[in-house]
Amino acid sequence: MSPRTPYPITPIGDFIGFVLSVLPLLSHRRMQSWNIGIWMYAFWIGSMNFSNFVKTIIWHDNYEIVIPVWCDLVTKLQTGTAIGVPACTMVLALHLFNISRMRAVFSTDEAKKRRRSLIFDLSITLGLPVIIMALWIIVQPYRFEIDEEQGCTTTSYSFVTYIINYVPQLVLILIATFLAPFTLQRFLRHRREMNEFLCSHSNVTPNRYIRVMAITCLTIVLDLPILIINITRQLVMGKESGYNQPYVSWAYVHNGADGALEGAGLSQILQLSVDDWGWSMWRILNVKWNEWIYVLHAVVFFALFGTTPEAKRNYRVAVQYVFNALNFKKENAKITTTASNMKFASDTSVQRNRGSASFSFFNSHSNESDSRTASLPSVV
Repeated sequence: MSPRTPYPITPIGDFIGFVLSVLPLLSHRRMQSWNIGIWMYAFWIGSMNFSNFVKTIIWHDNYEIVIPVWCDLVTKLQTGTAIGVPACTMVLALHLFNISRMRAVFSTDEAKKRRRSLIFDLSITLGLPVIIMALWIIVQPYRFEIDEEQGCTTTSYSFVTYIINYVPQLVLILIATFLAPFTLQRFLRHRREMNEFLCSHSNVTPNRYIRVMAITCLTIVLDLPILIINITRQLVMGKESGYNQPYVSWAYVHNGADGALEGAGLSQILQLSVDDWGWSMWRILNVKWNEWIYVLHAVVFFALFGTTPEAKRNYRVAVQYVFNALNFKKENAKITTTASNMKFASDTSVQRNRGSASFSFFNSHSNESDSRTASLPSVV
């Protein structure tokens, strides 16, 4: 398998993924306690698609150091997204489970419960990823790594990476996996009661409940097997994997002390060409998966939330608004042009009238003079 994807297939796919992850939010304009998971899910997959779109253009056929600050931001975002997506899945699964027990769809008189639920959801879907971003410096031997064709990527070293990276992901996905079957079973068994319960609350409709259940289950199916494969492979690799190295000290990881990662340092940037990283089939598969998994997430997300009747109405309203705005500008341009033409015509008419009045005055004066001259008696 070639490590190079024919250009520009990858950036085009990433841009499409970014658009597909943003469009469904038109139907979820209000951030409520039950849809924080949807908003944050769209944020994480949309931001990753956009960053992949940018970096696969900048670092196509090169691995030069370009925009280091952008790479700092993107690598932190990669770390946060790895936790953010399963966190959103867990939050959505928890809400579905609570609703299946016919509770937790808060009405307006339960503002305190809604506020508590909102804080909890944001703490899991945003707060936890931010904490992991901050903790990543513990296992970060280089500032970041630049790989040809894929751009900025994170680096890690020592077994502590399992604790910071894999353990939170695994716990979140396993909770969602544990809750999903009970939710689905209860919904199918008590579908009539569930529909009546959901129809009595304007916040969540039966169709929306089914869509949220579908995105939760599909995310579990996409992420859980790959996570288990990654963990297993890292363990099997033994000392060949940086994940299985000891954490002797801060200097051991960050400064290459005792012969570990010679030349490492938080101020150093590791640069790898395609030949340097493309020799491993597993590395190529991992890169391709990271390039396209968030596009796949976006397609699934749009298929479930971007094709609803409400979403289509919002698209029509948005398109109509744009057309109206463009027509308004055209009408203003026409009015301005017409007004300027009228002003020009008026000024020209005045100038002509002034010219004709002066001409008549001199003509009349001349005629009067001629008539006076003709009336004088001739002198012999």
